[in-house]
Amino acid sequence: MSWTPFDFDETGPAGIGLPAPEATPIAVVDDEPPVLALLEKVLGREGYPVETFESAHDALARIAEGGIALLITDVRMPVMSGIELARGALEEDPDLAILILTGAADTDSAVESLRLGVEDYLTKPISVDALIEAVGRALRHRSQGLYRHKLEAWLRAEVDKRVEQVHRQADEIERVSVAALTALVRAMEAKDPYLKGHSEKVAGLCEKMAEQIGLEPDEVEEVRMAGLLHDIGMIAIRESVVHKEGQLTAEEYEHIQEHVEIGKNILQPLTHIEQAVEFVHCHHERLDGEGYPRGLKGSEIPLGGQVVGLVEIFVSLTEPRAHRDAHSEIEALQTLRGGEGTWFESQVFTALEKALQA
Repeated sequence: MSWTPFDFDETGPAGIGLPAPEATPIAVVDDEPPVLALLEKVLGREGYPVETFESAHDALARIAEGGIALLITDVRMPVMSGIELARGALEEDPDLAILILTGAADTDSAVESLRLGVEDYLTKPISVDALIEAVGRALRHRSQGLYRHKLEAWLRAEVDKRVEQVHRQADEIERVSVAALTALVRAMEAKDPYLKGHSEKVAGLCEKMAEQIGLEPDEVEEVRMAGLLHDIGMIAIRESVVHKEGQLTAEEYEHIQEHVEIGKNILQPLTHIEQAVEFVHCHHERLDGEGYPRGLKGSEIPLGGQVVGLVEIFVSLTEPRAHRDAHSEIEALQTLRGGEGTWFESQVFTALEKALQA
């Protein structure tokens, strides 16, 4: 496309803004010519370039060519329904914004629209103001989505550069600042409102627990650092797997498990936090040997790794997610209590309780 709602340079993302109306072509599909004419007039008056189609097949062919920012389609049309058109259009352009219009309430169509990720499901007749507001909202959400994809691509490129430097100049990689990696974690979490600040909360509670256990100051700092960087390997995990709400397939579960090895590989050149790297690597191990990636058992798992693993689960339980509300601290502790002696040592769980009371 010829426009971009954001700027990136060698140093990273520079910002995001909603593109001007004339830069966001809209495809309107309806088998009733009067409706097409009205929508074209209303949207054109707002400055949007509009392309109208009486045929869903013709609209889909146009979308496949690229350059369309928003699709507005009726539900009930001959040959191909609006839902079928929306499904095909998203296969051609996953970033396409879509508004569905319908002349009658249809629960099944509404549910399917939401499942597909359609921006809005509007019932006719719709006021001009409501239509314009819905169009602006859909385009703004699309712009934000494109920005997140651009940000993710930039972050992945940055990580790739770091890994490449490991093989070429290991001595230079050792001087990579932890602050830079922390910035990557923050940027990665910023694209998901439910994860913003997650790693810093994990790090803070890890530090308190390490102090409760009685570790030396330098060991406490290693545990805190591991808590901050524990999920940096998630940057290489497919977004469709990370944000999947249903049960993961066996392949998806194996893929998400890769994040601990990836995290270790990213951090391993930082020899001055060698213990923290080991804690990151083993924070999903379990005392009974059923954890990953190495199936460590009992005392093979360092206390720092157990601390990070327990805190990550606790913090996740007490944070809201798209599919559930946050659990209270009491509820989270009750859930985790059953893991004593199986997932983690009793002294680690006791340290968590004391840290929360401190």
